[in-house]
Amino acid sequence: MALGIGIIGCGAISRLHIDAFRAIDGVEIRAVSDAVAEVAAKVGEQLNVEGYGDYKDLLKREDIDVVSICTPSGLHHDIAIDAAKAGKNIIVEKPLEVTTEKIDDIIHACKENGVKLACVFNNRYREGNLFIKKAIEAGRFGKLISANAFVQWYRAPEYYSKSNWRGTWAFDGGGTLMNQSIHYIDMLLWFAGPVKALTGYTATLLHEGIETEDTATAIFKFKSGALGTIICGTSCYPGFPARIELTGERGTAVICDGAITSWSFADEDPLDLEAAQYMAADVDNARASDPMAFDSTYHRIQFENILESFKAGRNAEVDGYEARKSVELIRSIYRSAELGKEVVLD
Repeated sequence: MALGIGIIGCGAISRLHIDAFRAIDGVEIRAVSDAVAEVAAKVGEQLNVEGYGDYKDLLKREDIDVVSICTPSGLHHDIAIDAAKAGKNIIVEKPLEVTTEKIDDIIHACKENGVKLACVFNNRYREGNLFIKKAIEAGRFGKLISANAFVQWYRAPEYYSKSNWRGTWAFDGGGTLMNQSIHYIDMLLWFAGPVKALTGYTATLLHEGIETEDTATAIFKFKSGALGTIICGTSCYPGFPARIELTGERGTAVICDGAITSWSFADEDPLDLEAAQYMAADVDNARASDPMAFDSTYHRIQFENILESFKAGRNAEVDGYEARKSVELIRSIYRSAELGKEVVLD
């Protein structure tokens, strides 16, 4: 029998969730919901399923095994807790929530009700990124010296002005750090490990009228001893490829959205031949200025992994605890910027 999926929230990101689930064998979308009933009805009609104006009606259905939450970030908390109480396994689009306190509530509710929880960080499933993780663990870099992320993107004014939630603290949880750059902060933590201390700066320099930052910089001291940075913004016209640069005692690699654009080491290693498979001279830069310029490929790959974990009774690779790490780091950057001093993490 097919696994029943319910989609909660029918905004832009839900289309990628829908496309991903429809591409997976043994999975069936059985209902959708949206706070705007007309939107839910329209999407439901397109999928030939029921569309609900109240997500709680969707949660009452016994034929739904997993819910996929695609609402604005600051609305995830109550929906996830209600889903846990209804006995549904849960997938949440990033970020899991916009504060660690709310995330802890969700994790507790899932444990208390015996359901599984996963969060979408699909960049981890890009082939080049998986190889970099493998190379780090195999010692190709040796001792890590620095890990730096650059997410210098551009969003036109209407990206914010035509939305009632983007760029707000309550619903977006932040600006360029929490919305766009969280994927790359997750990657930094995945590659380089936890951060010991940081100093952060944030500003709104281009998009007048939004509550949150459109430009940010932070300096990290990793627990491993490595140093690092993130430089990010939605203020960087015309937008540039997002990249991560990793330097170890043996050499350096640069990765742009899952493609290796530089692989330079002082010695030779069998992994160098494998690295060549993921090298790219040109990188698609559409995402730097268009928030929806990507398809559902890596959502699908992560969803397959998540659903396999759920079926086996295992925690997903990106479970609640793993998803919490990037939000904790971002909130620490905001705290540092507000206080004007270094913040030491627990």
